[in-house]
Amino acid sequence: MSPPDLTLPPSCPELADYGEYDWSNASFALYTIIETSDERMQQIAATLDAEWYEGQGNEGSHLVRVAPSYNFANKKLSDVLEAHVKLDKVAPGQSESQQGAPDLQWYPTAFIVVTAEDVDDKGLLLVYVDDEVEDDDEAAECKIDKFFFKLKDADLMLSSLVYDDETCARSKEIYGY
Repeated sequence: MSPPDLTLPPSCPELADYGEYDWSNASFALYTIIETSDERMQQIAATLDAEWYEGQGNEGSHLVRVAPSYNFANKKLSDVLEAHVKLDKVAPGQSESQQGAPDLQWYPTAFIVVTAEDVDDKGLLLVYVDDEVEDDDEAAECKIDKFFFKLKDADLMLSSLVYDDETCARSKEIYGY
């Protein structure tokens, strides 16, 4: 079997329109581009989410959840990007959060893709809108990038993104391979 097609368009402005939303309950969407079972996807999501959820007292929002339409086996990474753009990221039935902004249920500017059965060997890929681009060109501000990360680094990396302690670009420098 040939390796998955991991090419992406250079930019994706559709993922950059979420500045006026409350991200505090948003989860990273998990997709796959390999053949795998529903149970395996739930297991991967639970593993990625375990430390975070335990730290929340086993209640509240999840750090990672399987996307509603997650299975892109034998398709391109660009197909997953298109699905993430179409994913309704605003929480159902919640027009505004306590902060007065619409509440997001899905992290809009980044998502995770399973690319290999061994998730710790180039099996977890973070795709994101690069938020550190210093260019006046609007398309450049929505530049898409990606990197593989190790399962053991997932909780620290993803939670630091949620808490705005790190950017995706900086996380790529620290955790990417």
